[in-house]
Amino acid sequence: MLCKLVVAVTFLLVWTAAAELPAYRLPTDVIPHHYNLILSTDLDRFIFNGSVDIKIECKKATDVIKIHSKSLKIADKSVTLRGIADYSLMTVSGVTLDIDNDFLIIQLQEQLMPGSLYLLQIRFLGNLTDSLVGYYRSGYEDQVSNTTRWLAVTQFEPTDARRAFPCFDEPAMKAKFRISLGHKNSLHSVSNMFLTSSVEDKERPGWVWDQYEDSVPMSTYLIAFLVSDFQSKQTLSHSNNVLFRVWARKDAIDQTEFALNCTPKILSFYEDFFKIKFPIVKLDSAAIPDFSAGAMENWGLVTYRESCFLVDNKTAAVRDKYNVANIIAHELAHMWFGNLVTMRWWTDLWLNEGFATFVARLAVQREFPEWNSYNFEVLLNLLDIFPLDALKSSHPVSVPIGHPNEINQIFDSISYSKGAFLLHMMNGFLGDNVFRNGVNMYLQQFSYGNSETDDLWNCLTLEAAKTRVLPPGQTVKSIMDSWTLQTGYPLVTVKRDHGRITVSQKRFLTIQHTSGEQSKECWWIPLTFSTAIKNNFNETQSTHWLSCDVPELTFDTGSQSSDWIILNNKATGLYRVNYDHHTWSLLAKVLCSPNFAAIHELNRVQLVMDSMSLAKLGLLEYRLAIRLLKYIRKERAYNPWRAASTCLRELEALLWRTEKFDQFK
Repeated sequence: MLCKLVVAVTFLLVWTAAAELPAYRLPTDVIPHHYNLILSTDLDRFIFNGSVDIKIECKKATDVIKIHSKSLKIADKSVTLRGIADYSLMTVSGVTLDIDNDFLIIQLQEQLMPGSLYLLQIRFLGNLTDSLVGYYRSGYEDQVSNTTRWLAVTQFEPTDARRAFPCFDEPAMKAKFRISLGHKNSLHSVSNMFLTSSVEDKERPGWVWDQYEDSVPMSTYLIAFLVSDFQSKQTLSHSNNVLFRVWARKDAIDQTEFALNCTPKILSFYEDFFKIKFPIVKLDSAAIPDFSAGAMENWGLVTYRESCFLVDNKTAAVRDKYNVANIIAHELAHMWFGNLVTMRWWTDLWLNEGFATFVARLAVQREFPEWNSYNFEVLLNLLDIFPLDALKSSHPVSVPIGHPNEINQIFDSISYSKGAFLLHMMNGFLGDNVFRNGVNMYLQQFSYGNSETDDLWNCLTLEAAKTRVLPPGQTVKSIMDSWTLQTGYPLVTVKRDHGRITVSQKRFLTIQHTSGEQSKECWWIPLTFSTAIKNNFNETQSTHWLSCDVPELTFDTGSQSSDWIILNNKATGLYRVNYDHHTWSLLAKVLCSPNFAAIHELNRVQLVMDSMSLAKLGLLEYRLAIRLLKYIRKERAYNPWRAASTCLRELEALLWRTEKFDQFK
């Protein structure tokens, strides 16, 4: 009930604020419903040309239509507009370009009427450049003929669909697409949807037109097509009857077996996880020789950089297979979180990328449990976040985006790694069932539409209210805003008084505040703990919360002064912990004992990282930190070793030219 109310309220706010949109945003006077895109690709001359018919609806009376177009040749006479009801031709009095904002501005002699439908028709011509954006050309060397073979492929995220055809190129402007691709009959084409027919071009012998079925409602940045001489392999999933195909150059097609084998399994996992079936009857994956990103989650046609998709079973290491499986899992997660439900504007990019990064580890862990991917991804995220977000120059995960040329700047570790870790933390304090049920409710409510971060928070709060896992009077939004809207993460300081501990917080910074400065940041911090007599590392739902309301929190742990204690079970919360000297000594002692595995692997990781980082800042004696680290000689798990080696490399860089280097080794 509340989720539906939020949808309605948000919708009204968007339309109310339409008049206040900045100059670089499309006005919402007209919106698209359906595109009929006809595009011909000439790989001999590196050009493409075509036409697009867009069914639009007038929401507010206007005599101006703004649509995105960039680097396309469009003649004034190639733009026409008709009323759909009577097919009457509207008079176009002028067509101009706003180069700064990539707008094609169509001036009409008369106003469009609210509630009426119109057909906007535009012919265009473009170049297939080697820019790796928009609709571009890529090539590879044919090992048999020793010649360059060319292909054309798309990369539209975030704002480059406008380079391929005139369109309403914003994520909230969803519509259905019917795509027809013309090309030489020696080549193949692939697009988002299923191919319905391929017919000869009667005007050009040796050419064909491929017609694809209408798409589901989608944003322009998810449109994709590929024209190439690639070869393919295919398999049919028995669990959901989806056709899976992989595409690659002839010399690499044998290296697609690993991807073809694991893609159906991962997709099936997500259908179960999200409780929503994949809505397209086929899923293509293509390995592109020249590709700027690692991969792109276009609905029904996922494109990959070759090194992120191909696996040579004769030479590939386990790490190579892990990387490919993880990237595939990331992109397929977007089919639901990003494609089915799409952010309204790029400010919420972190939620798309963070969620895909977070849930990918679950899929890989399920399919390849021997790799321990869940713990490994927690470690990698911490290694990314801790040093970067400890700088004053870092930024929040939720960043207001102004002009679209700012969007690419936030495709970084904060959006991906920190975003994923915050969802990992939230899954911990809410519990698996509450988290998954809330996500499923969110996806159901906003399917084929757009949303904002607060919409997910509201659905999770509704689900959390059934189990009372949140502090009294708090919502998921009130807690998570403290993590998403401000920069950095906290250092929790622990002081012990026998079985009782007192905890406080301040921002962890690589360069500490000067004596006169005070840290103003504070977080809602979920606290969990384990002790020598109460080993409950699997309990990640918070027993206590450290809030901004009180500077210190004191509670009883039920332990003796001689017992070790560890905060943050399984390193679920995004914070460092600094204990008093006595507790650090107890932790060093247990780690160096034969019973070191009594402490969970991820907490051993955090103890190594926290102790060495605190020593580096002078907040812990190096002698004590090194004493704790010596336990690593007995460690048999990879992740603590990776954490230790990262910390030791930092010391090595400082000591290698000093007389202490031999002692360090």
